[in-house]
Amino acid sequence: MRERMTIKKIMAISIFLLTFSILCGQGEEDKTLLLKIGDKKLKDKTINVSAGKIYSAREGSHISFQKMIKEMKESEFIYVGETHNSLPMHDIQSKIIQALYEQDKNLSIGLEMFPVSFQEALNKWSIAILSQDEFIRESRWYVNWNFNFGFYEKIFKLAKNNKIPLYALNAPRAIIRKIRMKGWDKLSEDEKKAVPKPDVSHEEHRVLIRTIFESMELPHQMKGGGLDMVFDGLYRAQSAWDEVMAFNALQSREREGRKMVVLVGS
Repeated sequence: MRERMTIKKIMAISIFLLTFSILCGQGEEDKTLLLKIGDKKLKDKTINVSAGKIYSAREGSHISFQKMIKEMKESEFIYVGETHNSLPMHDIQSKIIQALYEQDKNLSIGLEMFPVSFQEALNKWSIAILSQDEFIRESRWYVNWNFNFGFYEKIFKLAKNNKIPLYALNAPRAIIRKIRMKGWDKLSEDEKKAVPKPDVSHEEHRVLIRTIFESMELPHQMKGGGLDMVFDGLYRAQSAWDEVMAFNALQSREREGRKMVVLVGS
């Protein structure tokens, strides 16, 4: 999610950097971690981190899990990142959700993997109407998402056992694809209602997304000048994803009044 959201300013978001030895590889340094972007008070600061500890960007030092959860108490939205196929990351997400639920049962979970058209299946799961197999079929899990349900099973069972509402945050892929190829202005009026116009003027966000794409293993023809040719479309699509998920998270919060844990990643 971006530093600035055009939908509405969202206050009191706790941001923490979590590092765990099991997740730390020996690959190339992640260039996005050293970009001087974001909060003016923090953008020029760096934190030396060690595996297995939780770090507060605000304090610039490691803190306990309990303190992290306590400091999240006043936040309306809590973003917990993930690598989609990392079971340890999903275990940590589950622990955070469990701790937040024990602290305040007025909790919900926002999900990147589902477009809003599948909200009904999520509602049925949260109130224990569907079995796991029925949910996977009705939500079209393996059409909407390319990752095994087992990665997320602990999180979904936690939601079901405690009747924690789950909210779909995404837009249909066809609309995002149309924005990438033709631009938001070419959407139909109904499509525009589903996806707010993305703000593509935020330079720091553009730098972040460009750096991410440059760090990916792209086909040879998409490197250098090839990326230049297609980046505007890719950036429109990414901005639209960010915009619509922020919009739908905010809509759910305003309707239900629940704190929301948003699960997003790559």
